[in-house]
Amino acid sequence: MITLYQFRHSAFCLKTRLALHAKQIQYRIEEVKPGVGQIEIFQLSGQKQLPVIHDDNDQVISDSSKICEYLDKKNKINPLFPDDPILLAQAKLIEDWADTTMANICKKILIKSALENPQLRSALLPDDVPASVKRLLDKLPFSNVNKFSNLVLSNKTNIELQKILEILSKSLINKQFLIGDCLSIADISIAAQLSLLKFPISSGPILSGEGAPEFINNPFLANLFQWRDNLEELIFSANSL
Repeated sequence: MITLYQFRHSAFCLKTRLALHAKQIQYRIEEVKPGVGQIEIFQLSGQKQLPVIHDDNDQVISDSSKICEYLDKKNKINPLFPDDPILLAQAKLIEDWADTTMANICKKILIKSALENPQLRSALLPDDVPASVKRLLDKLPFSNVNKFSNLVLSNKTNIELQKILEILSKSLINKQFLIGDCLSIADISIAAQLSLLKFPISSGPILSGEGAPEFINNPFLANLFQWRDNLEELIFSANSL
């Protein structure tokens, strides 16, 4: 059985979990503690980034894109990379944009949202952080939050991402998948990064629906988040591992 080493709320780890379920591959999760746990990851994989998978053949693979390619070759069920060269090129371009430009902006938006929302900050902490520490963090004033938030993310960048996602949202009206007629790596990659803007049901009852207010309350993005929720339900319910 594959072991997935992850940070639970990482978009790239969610991308890997979605791929594992879509490919109907059995796996177990090892939640990694930031800092100390990453030393073990370095010893295992030669680097500290997550996700990392370790399979029965003693294969150790890091980087969500490489992991998804490996999983796609390992199991022919529900291929994530289209055979058609044009669709494949489109899928890879979307994956690359989601994993780089979109990921970088979404991470900054999440940081900004967490700085401004004490409940969100607390919910994002690891489960083994004592409740007393979480309550203390909730009460901290975090002075100059707005000033720091503006340094983390420019308003122009925020608006530009919203415009792109609004186009995506409109393109997905009455459509199940981003390209072609089947689930692909493009869908999984975009859906995973959207979790940082509005956490999905799979994030658990505390985080579900939380995120960046300017994205959550944007009516033109409602269809995009609904598409993401439908996609997760399709993948997770079809193969309950």
